[in-house]
Amino acid sequence: MKERLEAFLNEYKNTVRRYAHELRSKPMPEITEELFSLFEKTGNRIKYEAVYFLRRKYIAVFGLVALMDKREEDIRRLEEVIENICNEECWALPAHVNRSRDKDWQTTVDLFACETAQTLAEIITLLDKELSTKIKDLARNEVFRRVLNPFYNSKVGHYWWEVCDNNWCAVCSGAIGSASIYLLADKPEQLNLYLQRICNSLNHYIAGFPEDGTCMEGLGYFTYGMTYYTGFAQQLYDYTKGKMDLMAAAKTMKIATFQQKCYFKSGRTLSFSDGDSKDRFRVGLTCYLATRYPEVAIPNMNQSAGFDFDPCYRWMSIYRDYIWTSKYIDNLNQGKIKDGGNFEPQGQVILSDAQWTICHSTRGAGMAAKGGCNGEPHNHNDIGSFFYIHDGDMLLTDLGAGEYTKEYFGQGRYQILCNSSLGHNLPLINGKTQLAGKEYQCDRFEADGKGKTIISFAGAYEEGIIDKIERVLHFNEDNGVLIVEDNFSASDKTRRITENLVTQWKPEIIGNQILIRGKERGCKIILFDKNSSISCIHQIHKDHGGEETDVYLLQWDLLIQDKEAYARMEIIPID
Repeated sequence: MKERLEAFLNEYKNTVRRYAHELRSKPMPEITEELFSLFEKTGNRIKYEAVYFLRRKYIAVFGLVALMDKREEDIRRLEEVIENICNEECWALPAHVNRSRDKDWQTTVDLFACETAQTLAEIITLLDKELSTKIKDLARNEVFRRVLNPFYNSKVGHYWWEVCDNNWCAVCSGAIGSASIYLLADKPEQLNLYLQRICNSLNHYIAGFPEDGTCMEGLGYFTYGMTYYTGFAQQLYDYTKGKMDLMAAAKTMKIATFQQKCYFKSGRTLSFSDGDSKDRFRVGLTCYLATRYPEVAIPNMNQSAGFDFDPCYRWMSIYRDYIWTSKYIDNLNQGKIKDGGNFEPQGQVILSDAQWTICHSTRGAGMAAKGGCNGEPHNHNDIGSFFYIHDGDMLLTDLGAGEYTKEYFGQGRYQILCNSSLGHNLPLINGKTQLAGKEYQCDRFEADGKGKTIISFAGAYEEGIIDKIERVLHFNEDNGVLIVEDNFSASDKTRRITENLVTQWKPEIIGNQILIRGKERGCKIILFDKNSSISCIHQIHKDHGGEETDVYLLQWDLLIQDKEAYARMEIIPID
């Protein structure tokens, strides 16, 4: 592992230096009113954010290369970039600003305003001797004007995210806490008061995790929230000389081990909620967590996130990929920690509070299924759903996050395929999908640790249209075969029960069999009912990057006899 980490760090530093060489003579792209107003007019976020985040790339590149090499030309370029960002009209994204109702919209305190404040505060502190007094004063004043003063001058709860239990809390409070330690160290009484408020806020974030440590928002949001939580926690620990340790609780250790449970042997990842089946881990964050907790394993380095993986170029994680990875390697060299080698997922992993199960076979196939409710953070209506992979190919899919637009977080969220139960491997009842809300939930979830999972979820649908849906999944850890058995009890309102499978590979249907071939591997699905009439419906999914991808829905109706219906699918991996 040490050699892999050293290779990663060398490539990481070389990438930063290459970008610095490339961007030294390139002007930063300009933010315009035309771009800013696009979200208000059309709901489009991508065009403005592409420019906004490219500007953050500039400060990440020149901030890090200046710290690494202390070259005069990079420091002067960094000063230009800092001044340019300080001159932006608004640090918040248009999607988080309400210009029609808020006269102070330019100082909206959202995720990205807080991230920018933390970035500037850390860079001007770390490069205190190199940067000019003029630039440091400008950055300091803007951080206070736009973020710290509005927050600390408000009452607790004025900003909804201060008392929420998702990533907004961790990112905003963690970033503000980090900036405060940097910029208010000369006012300890005031700072200590502020830090207590930050810690109280972050308690809400930790409380949002179930006791098993699952991030219900998905793996990517685990990385996002925990980066800012741990970044602040480490600063707080150092500032208080160990008297305040936000990483000491047993629950925090369980949260820290969540990441490794999301990886399959091929490197594919859980994509529940607004996740991504091709997610990657931040090496710096993982090294820090592995230093704090021996239970934390570093996934295969082939799945590590490079400098460019995060299109938002968040400084908190970029700098810590450099500094925390370096420190971890130093600790390995000094024998302070042991080299654990590559982590290999195996068997059945059960997250009982979240009602998730993840199964691995010795031959590379895997599956995951979930219960839960339809009122989870970044919710998809997906109670009882599962997906199936074979090595690097996800064959029966969970689409994960779609393109973020105004509608994605608005009234039309569940008309979007990836958020609807139609976009998951779930049955339709009378042609209807599951409903959204915490009251629509799984009523039974059991997993035996040997590949068997039972999920009962009739309560996810409109009241009264079905009496029972019990899904039993049997996963063979030796050969990767998955058998899914669905048992239905119809009500007086039940007219039709339709099975629905989702794949992003064009399937071949032969009688009661479905053949799905991915890029390298495939699977054969054999249905219990030899007379099943399977239809294939083509859909278009817009992924998180706004790219259109093909999706195929495989549907067939079940025979209802004496108010009972049964379906059995045998999913067999093939090379």
